[in-house]
Amino acid sequence: MNPPNLLLRPFRLFRCTWARRGLLGGKWYYIEIFILGLLLVALPYFSVNHLVAAVGHTFWDPELPIDRIIPVIPWMIIPYASLFILNPLPIFSHPRNERGRMELLMTMQAITTLTICSCFFFIFFPAEIDMRDQLPTDIMESSGFIATTFKNIHLADKPWNAWPSLHISQSLVLVMALTRWLKRDWNELWWSRPALAILWIDWSLLCISILTTKQHYLWDLGTGLLLGLFWWWMMEAGLQRLDSMSEEDIAAEFDNPSKTVPSKS
Repeated sequence: MNPPNLLLRPFRLFRCTWARRGLLGGKWYYIEIFILGLLLVALPYFSVNHLVAAVGHTFWDPELPIDRIIPVIPWMIIPYASLFILNPLPIFSHPRNERGRMELLMTMQAITTLTICSCFFFIFFPAEIDMRDQLPTDIMESSGFIATTFKNIHLADKPWNAWPSLHISQSLVLVMALTRWLKRDWNELWWSRPALAILWIDWSLLCISILTTKQHYLWDLGTGLLLGLFWWWMMEAGLQRLDSMSEEDIAAEFDNPSKTVPSKS
């Protein structure tokens, strides 16, 4: 079964970004990608989060008995917060060629569409994550790094954008893209294998952390994982198509959207 063509090529908005990739000696491209991330990923997420929290309506409660049994592990807030490092990391780690720049753009497009899709569920099927009462009072009332991180996350992120967990779906797509570059483009460098190990250890801890910091239910983890896998499946078809094209083909096709360069089988 072939995936839908949703993420096979960049949308018009992202093609405009691609067309400006040479401005400021190529630096503007990365500035624009970062700005798009703020406008199309961060802004929709936090806007919907606070809107749904203000309405306060719960469509259903996906909490399971095991959600209350899972212990609180305060230091896990560190891998939880690592998503905010993963999000901009592709800007710094993608290959510096036409293929790498287009892959970066398609990763940005995937994260954007994934976020918008998830916001649909947040708005129409809201579920409050009411487990923060399990966090130890002595931890939350202290002034240490762990407590400060918890407080900042609680201040910015209301317990409503429950499922599918964007922490899981977004991070999975990002980690898969980073893994692709580490294995294909950076594999001959001494740091590539340690970086790959750190990347997947962090992602594994991040998956556990959404439960042990009482930020999400087990249902959120499962649905976030399924959505992330589905989005990567769609995105990978476009990346494989890029692999079949030369640097010149990539520039020729995406600089001239009306012209389609046939991929090599």
